[in-house]
Amino acid sequence: MRRTREAAAQTREQLLQAALSCFLEQGYAATTLEEIARRAGTTRGAIQWHFGSKADLFNTLVREQYKRAARKLQPLYQRDGTPLETLRQILLAWLSYPEEDADFRAMLELTTLRTGMLPELQGGIDEKVQAVQASITYFAALLRRAREAGEIRSDIVPERAATAAYSLIIGLTSLWLLNPRAFSLRAYATEAVEIFIRGLRHS
Repeated sequence: MRRTREAAAQTREQLLQAALSCFLEQGYAATTLEEIARRAGTTRGAIQWHFGSKADLFNTLVREQYKRAARKLQPLYQRDGTPLETLRQILLAWLSYPEEDADFRAMLELTTLRTGMLPELQGGIDEKVQAVQASITYFAALLRRAREAGEIRSDIVPERAATAAYSLIIGLTSLWLLNPRAFSLRAYATEAVEIFIRGLRHS
């Protein structure tokens, strides 16, 4: 039984890796389940057993890439330090991670540049909207605490500043994905985050 579970888990991982490659090369719409199965060395039936449909496979792929990144960066959310320093480290980490993890970068390129807002992917889009809002809410809580501690100006509206912080991640990462050779995301992140943090502080 253990070997059966291990074999199933291995097949599932192979399918996710094959799907990422196929979707990235051909786009979501043009990729067939048969191509993914062939790349993974298995059958279309295995995809349907593990995931159900192509949309479910795509959404699972995106979800698990974000979960893996979140697990790796989770210690930053629990670190000791001031609220503003915690926010700084989280922003730097999310802006550096795509350059460190090739699969995460490929997933971002796939979702940002190569996949449209297709109705069949609405479930995954809704999940992303909820995750974005959760991040903004968390950033706002940090900024509220930073304001109460006198780390930032009293006129800063935490929710608006939190949205700007999240936009910094999305905007700079998207610009980098368009032409990764143009600049180092990690190197630019350091300066961009410093400029943002400086704008929150007292003059």
